[in-house]
Amino acid sequence: MKHLFSITIFFLSLSLFAQEITLPIPIESEEESVSLTATESIPIYKDCENRTTNLDKKKCMSEKVGQLIQSNFNTILDKNANLNPGMISISVIFKINKQGNVVDVKAKGPHPSIEKEAVRVIKMIPQMTPGMLDGKPVKVPYALPLKVEMTASKHLNKTNTIIDKSTAVYPIFRSCNEGFNYENAKRCTSKKIIDFIKLNFDYEMADRVFPLEQSTKFQLDFIINKKGKIEQVNAKANHKAIAIEAIRLAKRLPKFKKPGTIDGKPVDVPFRLLMTIYFQ
Repeated sequence: MKHLFSITIFFLSLSLFAQEITLPIPIESEEESVSLTATESIPIYKDCENRTTNLDKKKCMSEKVGQLIQSNFNTILDKNANLNPGMISISVIFKINKQGNVVDVKAKGPHPSIEKEAVRVIKMIPQMTPGMLDGKPVKVPYALPLKVEMTASKHLNKTNTIIDKSTAVYPIFRSCNEGFNYENAKRCTSKKIIDFIKLNFDYEMADRVFPLEQSTKFQLDFIINKKGKIEQVNAKANHKAIAIEAIRLAKRLPKFKKPGTIDGKPVDVPFRLLMTIYFQ
């Protein structure tokens, strides 16, 4: 049985941080490009080579691209953007050329600074094994819709007090470096939580609950409290058993090395995670 984990929505912040990442969508061929549906072998992301089918390889690519964007996208609004913090949509198109490199990246968003950031992050995709048609490498175009929750360098807390992110410290997971700044601590902590869930999730139970399905989603919410412990755990899913499993895993998370702080004082930090689990 194979299991794939795709992060479709993720936010973790003293304010709100979210990204909705969908599977890169193949688009119609143009000029020398060949649509994904026409290729006999799709472009293969690094570390996805052992996946046997094109579907598995696409799911693996979705997971890897999602992790890359979540870890590297700068969600702090440019001070000249004249935009309010919140969820924004970005459309990105790019191609994987005959050498397996990302080329011709273009983005459409609400401000040039956000488009520039989207292009920057997509260009970080490592060299891939190119798509193949009739035994020859071909250029393959993709479209990638994104939703990202942007934040300001200063934001409101629950009491509507202005908080300067430069004075905030994100909760530190056990194996994360205490010397990390806010953004690096957030990235490390989020990755460790995701890895913990991926490692410990009961995939066989999910397969039994949904014998005719290939995937299911769940949303997990909890608070990392002032002592670095998990509390107020809630989950939503299409089946009670999945929600119970998500809650079980959240409650098993170890105590954090350090809680979140603002101006040196511990604070409660909300965490939300929406995941898609693939099982076959």
